[in-house]
Formats: sequence, C-alpha cells, structure tokens
Amino acid sequence: MNKKVNTVIALMLVGAFPALSLYSGGLGPLFSAEGAQAVALVYLKSMPTYAFDGLPESVEVVKVEPLRMLNTWEVTVAFTSRHSGYGDRTRQMLLQVLTPHVAKIVVSEGQVRVAVTDGVYNEFRGEMLPTGDTTDEDARMIAVEFLRASPTFAFDGIDESVEVLDIVAMESYPVQYAVRIAFECRHAGYGDRTGQVLAQVITPHVMRVVVSAGEVRSAVIDDQWDELNQRDVDSGPVSPESARDAAIRYIVENYPELADLPISSEWAFTDLTPEGMLGASTYRYMGLGWNVTVRFMVVLEPVYTVTMEYSGDAEFTWEGTVDGSGVTELSTSLSPEPVDILSPKQARDLAVEYVLANYPELEGLEAPEEWEFADLTPEGLLGYSTHQYTSGGWTVQVGFPVVWKPTYAVELSLDEPAFDWMGTVSQDGTVAAVE
Repeated sequence: MNKKVNTVIALMLVGAFPALSLYSGGLGPLFSAEGAQAVALVYLKSMPTYAFDGLPESVEVVKVEPLRMLNTWEVTVAFTSRHSGYGDRTRQMLLQVLTPHVAKIVVSEGQVRVAVTDGVYNEFRGEMLPTGDTTDEDARMIAVEFLRASPTFAFDGIDESVEVLDIVAMESYPVQYAVRIAFECRHAGYGDRTGQVLAQVITPHVMRVVVSAGEVRSAVIDDQWDELNQRDVDSGPVSPESARDAAIRYIVENYPELADLPISSEWAFTDLTPEGMLGASTYRYMGLGWNVTVRFMVVLEPVYTVTMEYSGDAEFTWEGTVDGSGVTELSTSLSPEPVDILSPKQARDLAVEYVLANYPELEGLEAPEEWEFADLTPEGLLGYSTHQYTSGGWTVQVGFPVVWKPTYAVELSLDEPAFDWMGTVSQDGTVAAVE
C-alpha cells in the first residue's frame, strides 16, 4: 500500500465494526494524542494478528498523527510476531520466523474505528484487503481512459483538447481520487446525441471522475450531467437529509434481501455537534429501527459520511459517503455473495480425477481416500508454497503463489504402474496437462 494511501485512512468505518473505548467519561483525554495512543495500545492486545503470537517487548509507537476529521487520530504501532501471516492462525501451517509488522489504528472520539496491519490486513473483519491499490497516476490513467470511452466524448470529443487539471486524494479509505479533466466537443450537449439537432459550436467541458480501487465510482460533467448513469445531476446542494435518504436507497437497491425493510417517514432528530464547535457538524436520525449518523464539514458542497445501524430483524451496519455525484459504500456488515476459492487439496483431487479419467494405463485404479501431508515450502520463503500429499504409491505435489485465487501447479507420480504427470488446476476447476 503506498504512502499516500497510508496517510488518508480517515473516513471511519463507524458502526460497521465493534468499537473500543478506553474512557467512559470526560472528553479531554479522549480527544488528545495521548488518549488516542492509550486506546490504540489497549486495542492492540486484542487485535487478532498480535494476540496470536505478538511479542510484548517489540511493541513501539512510531507516531501519532491528527486527521482532518474532528477528534480523530491515526496511531502507527510497530510490533513483531513469532510466525508469518495475519489474524488468528490457529491450525495453520506457519513459518516459525520473527515477522515485523506495522499497524495503523484510527481512533475517533476515544474509539477504535479502523485497524489495518501492513496495509494489507483488516484486523476488524479478519480478512486481507484488496491488492493493487490505486495510485494517483493509476487514477489519472483510469480517468482519462474512461473519458475517452464515455458517450459524451466518444460522440464528438476533440482528442488534443484533453487536459488533466488536478488530482485530489479524498479523505477516505480505501483512498478515492477526484480527477478533474478539461476537454472540448464539437457540438453542445451531453451523452450520445445521435439524431439530435445540435449547435455546431466548440463546447468546453470539465469532467470530475472519482476513482477508487481501480474503478470509476462517479463521473460528472460540468456539475450537470452524470456520465456514469447518463442522466442529469440533481440540482442544488445535497442536504444532510437527502444524504441520509440517498444512502438508504443505495442499501435497498443493492441488497435485495433488504428491499422490504420499513423506512421511517418521520425521524427523531438530534444535533450531536459539540457546543461551540465550528466548521463540522454531526446529526443523528432515528426511526423504525434505523439509527443514522451524518457527519459533514460546513462547506458549500460537503461530502457526507453516513453511518447506519439497523436494529430490526435484519440487523446490520453500513457506512459510506454521499455527495452530489452519488453514494460510495465504504464498509458494511452485510455479507456479499460467498466467494469460492479452490484449495490445494481440491486441486490435488481434481488432478487425480483427471489422470484416472484420461490415461488408459491407470484404468482400474481408484483415488486414495486418505493422504499424508507435508509442507515442502523452504523456511523463510515468502510468496510461494509447495504442499506434498502421499498415499500408497501416489505422490502429489501442489505448488502455488500466495495470492488471491491462485492457479495451482501439480506434479503427480505413481509407483505402480510407473506414471508421471504435470499440469495446472485453475480456480474454475479446469485441469490442463503440461507437456
């Protein structure tokens, strides 16, 4: 994860994960660097990666930095574990090697909101973060490619007019980049204007493209046209109430199992903004099991951070941002569709089934039911693993890079009859022999 990403973990995943608070009363210690550090160190002891095999004597607070969000600090803590890997590694095959880590823990109002180790592991959710973080240069290229392929520009855009005006890293996690691009078209209007009567006049435009995790999240031209959805942008600034409603619509539209949730038409409103606080506000809306918190800076066009806790039968939490270009989901306890990942054992079994079905000399043989396992990965080797399975006269070695959804390299040998085979097993279950 690049340095810029590491420094902008600021829009908290509020309510989407359990929060931990050190102090139960008094705002002073909570809202200081010392208080944030104390909260972070208490949390560290229960953090899955550290709790499994962290060395207490290795813990070192590297720095404590204030973030732009009110009463929010990022605490960077270095520590060492006795084994490689992340999270609770019980019953896993581990390298017994001292492994240094750096955890970034975001504390807001005395509570831990975000905890990420080495920029790759989400300690709250116990899962690896998506790889391939977007850099500002990546964002620029993605935005320009999107512009050139967009209906408005593709219709009559002038190639030599394209100019990237600026790239701004927004305070969110994962990092979002707002890329502004100036360009010109040969006619007025937006989108695919085929068949329309158009004014033949060189028309300047500015598109604002928001890129996150390698994808375009929103694209608005001249603050008037939603290029991503090919429709007019709602006029006027977004209000806290409309941000609340937009977030609820997003949830209902994107999670079909929640389509029938009751939505309040009358909300109990509370202004949670501390007395005397200028420049930032926090509102709470409650009704029919919904607890919605909206945080925003008091500016002309704010970006709202919306946090939801629903306490009805379909209990869940959600957080995202809302602005004039739409809704961006940051985190949620709602479960996405399960992702099937083919394991080394499954790759072994598929390879054995393949050779038994495709090689006549093995006719009559059956796949073993029990295997003996050995980890042949050299000690200290990171990034690639080799597992060996033996049973009777069978020996199967499965090698794979330590990445998301790897393709497995399989070497199979049999003593009687003498037989050797090499091939690959893909995540979709496809087996291919390697000559």
